[in-house]
Amino acid sequence: MSTEATLAARVLEDLDAEQRAVATSFGCPVVVLAGAGTGKTRAITHRIAYGAASGVLEARRTLAVTFTSKAATELRRRLTQLGVPRVQARTFHAAALRQISYFWPRVYGVELPPVANGNFGIIAEAARAVPISVETPLLRDLAAEISWAKVSNVPPDRYSDLAPQAGREVGGLDADQVASVLVRYEQVKKHQGVIDFDDILLCAIALLHEHPEVADQVRDQYRHFVVDEYQDVSPIQRTMLELWLGDREDICVVGDPNQAIHTFAGAQPAYLTTFGRDHPGALTLRLRTNYRSTPQVLTVANALIGSGAGLRATRDGGPAVQVVAAADEQTEAADAVSWLVAQHHRGLAWRQLAVLYRINAQSEVLAGELRAAKVPFVLRDAEHQDPSDDAVTLSTIHSAKGLEWEAVAMIGLSDGLLPFVLADTAAAIAEEKRLLYVGLTRARTELRLSWARTGGHGRGMREPSRFLRTAGLVERGVVTSDMPQQGSRFRKPRALPACHVCGEALSDAVEIKLGRHEGCPARLDVELLDALHQWRSVQAQNQSVPAFVVFTDATLRALAEQKPVDPADLMKIPGIGRVKCECYGNQLIEVIAHHASV
Repeated sequence: MSTEATLAARVLEDLDAEQRAVATSFGCPVVVLAGAGTGKTRAITHRIAYGAASGVLEARRTLAVTFTSKAATELRRRLTQLGVPRVQARTFHAAALRQISYFWPRVYGVELPPVANGNFGIIAEAARAVPISVETPLLRDLAAEISWAKVSNVPPDRYSDLAPQAGREVGGLDADQVASVLVRYEQVKKHQGVIDFDDILLCAIALLHEHPEVADQVRDQYRHFVVDEYQDVSPIQRTMLELWLGDREDICVVGDPNQAIHTFAGAQPAYLTTFGRDHPGALTLRLRTNYRSTPQVLTVANALIGSGAGLRATRDGGPAVQVVAAADEQTEAADAVSWLVAQHHRGLAWRQLAVLYRINAQSEVLAGELRAAKVPFVLRDAEHQDPSDDAVTLSTIHSAKGLEWEAVAMIGLSDGLLPFVLADTAAAIAEEKRLLYVGLTRARTELRLSWARTGGHGRGMREPSRFLRTAGLVERGVVTSDMPQQGSRFRKPRALPACHVCGEALSDAVEIKLGRHEGCPARLDVELLDALHQWRSVQAQNQSVPAFVVFTDATLRALAEQKPVDPADLMKIPGIGRVKCECYGNQLIEVIAHHASV
C-alpha cells in the first residue's frame, strides 16, 4: 500500500459507517443531514483530510465555511491534528472580508471603507432624523431588523412592501417608519465613510458579480467547499456561496433541519432540505447515531420532533428526565439552584452545568438565587459577564446551540414562554418546537425541565408548554413522569384561556385570538364584521399598508363576536395591545356602538 493510501486509510479509522460515507463521498454535490450529537464536525474534518490524503482535493484550495469564529477555530484545530493545516476555515464574513480587503484597492483604486465598530450610534442618529425614540431596546430591535433586511435582500425602498408580507414587527413602529430609518441609516454610514458587518457580504457580492476577473481569481483559489450549519444560511450568504462556487459541483453542505432556529434573522432552512432538488445528482447522507446523550434524553427529544429526528443512542442508560412544576418563578429559580448544588455535590464541576431559558429576562431571578447560594455563574447573553474558570452557564437556548453540558436545567417551559407568546403562526410554532429540541439535546446525562404556575408576585396562571404534552411528559398540567413536584406554594392549575362558548381550554393561537374553539357555534354579528372590514380597509388605505397590518381577520372576527364596549374590553382580545388600543381603540368602540344603535 502506498504512503498516500496508508494515510487515507488511517483517516477513516474510528469513524462509524455513517461518518465514513460522508468522509469518502466525492465527485458530486453532497448534503449531509446530521442530527444533534452525531459527530458532524468529525465527519467533515475527516472528509477534508481523506480527500487531501487520497488526492481528491487540494488542502490549500479548500474553504470550510461555518457561522461562528469559535467553530472556525475548532475546525482549524482538528484539521491541523489530521495533518491538513493549509485548509482555510472561516466564517462567511471573515472569508468575504479577506477577499474584498485584497481586491477592493486593486479594482477601485481606494482602500475598502472601515467596518464600523457597532452600529447603535449610527442607528440612533438615523432614528432621530425620522424622528422616533432612541431608547436602547428599540435600537436593538432596529439593529436586528436592519440586518434581516440586508441578509434577505430587502432594500430600504422596498421594505414597506415586503416586510409586512414577511410578518415583520419592530417595537410598535409601522413599516414606513422602519423604512425611513433604513434609508437614513445608509445616508449616515455614507457620511461617516464606514460600512457595517452585513455590508461585507454585499460588497463582496458586488465585487465578484461586476468584475469577472476577480471572480475567476477567487474561484481559482478556492475549488472545494464544505459548509457547516447549512440550515442557517440566509439568501445573501447563499448568493455569496454560489458566486464562490461558479459552475462547479465540489461542495458538501451539512446541517440539521430539526435545529433550524434562526429564521427570524433571515435564515432559510429550505436551502438545506431542497439542496438535492437545487443540485441535480446530489448525494444525500444522514448521520443519526448520537454519541452525546443518554437514551432517556434522546427518547424525549425524538418524541418531541417525531419521525424527523430518529436519533439512535450509543451510551448506556442514565437517569430519567426530571419534569418539575413550581408555584411561581421565584420558587422555580430556587429549586433549580438547589438542583445545581446537588449535581455539584455528587461530583460535577460547575462548568459542566447549565441553565437554559427562552429569553434573557428569565435570567434575572435565577442570577439572584445563584448569588445568594454563592454559586459561580457566567451569563453567555449579558453585556457584562461574571468571570470564572469554573462556573455554571446561564444562556438562552439560541445561544446554547452547538454546545453541550453534562447536566442541563431548562426553566420557564410554559405556554407563552415556550412557545413564545408572539409565535402566532404555524411556522413560528414549529420553530419554537425546534428550539426546545435544541435545548433538550444539549444535555449529556442529566436533564431537568421545569415551569412556574404563576409569574412574578403570583401574576397570571400558566400551563406547561404544549410541547411537553407532545413529548408525553405532562398531560393537561399533570406531570406524567415519576418526578415529584417541587416548591411549597402550589396553587390549583388553571387551564389556558377559555373558550367563551363552551368554557373549555384553548391552545391553538387562532382559537385564542377568536376566544373560542373553531368548532363551537359562533355568536357572530355578520353585519358588524362587514362594517369592521370596511373600517379596516379605510385605515389600511390611509396608511398605505396591507389590511392585515392594521388587524388580522381573526382579530376582526373576535371583535364582531365579543363586541367590546371600552378600552379594557378591547385589551382582552389577543392581537390588541396597548399601542393598537391607543391608536384605534376609540374608533373601534365607535364603530361597534354605532352598529348597535342602528
